[in-house]
Amino acid sequence: MTPERFEEIIRTTTMIWDINCELKFLENQSSCFLLRGEDKFSISHEIASFGVIWRIIRPDGKERVHPSIGSMLNSLSRLLRPDQPKARVIFAR
Repeated sequence: MTPERFEEIIRTTTMIWDINCELKFLENQSSCFLLRGEDKFSISHEIASFGVIWRIIRPDGKERVHPSIGSMLNSLSRLLRPDQPKARVIFAR
């Protein structure tokens, strides 16, 4: 995944979810910081020897690792929108 595609996914997701936050993307990398008030989340996409990893580091330092974009978005939704029901379908093009 290119850094540009990563940025498009994260920006579009936060826009659709109506998340009031600041996004800081690291240059030439598929990672960013999502700043929401005093909270700082780290989101990254990595290639490991066994496949793709999506990683979210919460403000308390706890880490969530996911094997797919779908599970990462579900986890991110639960962190940023805890009062919303779980999503079951993801549409992508």
